Amino acid sequence: MRALAFTALIGCATGLGALDEIEPHKKVIGEIARFVIGDEALFLARIDTGAATTSVHAVELSVEDEHDDMRKNIGKTIHFVLVNEQGERWPGSAVIRDVTRVRTSQGVERRYQVPLRIGWDTINKIIDVNLRDRSKMDYKLLVGRDWLAREVVVDLERNVLD
Repeated sequence: MRALAFTALIGCATGLGALDEIEPHKKVIGEIARFVIGDEALFLARIDTGAATTSVHAVELSVEDEHDDMRKNIGKTIHFVLVNEQGERWPGSAVIRDVTRVRTSQGVERRYQVPLRIGWDTINKIIDVNLRDRSKMDYKLLVGRDWLAREVVVDLERNVLD
């Protein structure tokens, strides 16, 4: 997948038409797209092939019977509120699957990962998503390679909301 996606991106940049060579079952997405989380939470997302995992803007995180060591909270239920770029809010809860270490421009931080259903077009996947305060970021949902894998290729020239 990586080699094919990389070839497609080079083709777009050089005008070689590499997207014509993509496997027919794969869908093409632009760098910005509308996604749904769960049944109704609508987000304008940035597609980031450099990010291994997907991250969503979540606030008011509360772990049941919370321990100071985040790793000891794996398997516990976390309550949170998802907030999109319009300020719309959706309360949710999930079982913590993991705590990941994420390298950012500000350094390294730890985040809870929970399973969420993320959908675009006809593709719906349940993946482990990082819960993070993305209030200072333009896009409240960052879609990483974990969601893109095996079904989607990114075309940077594609119209933003095609």
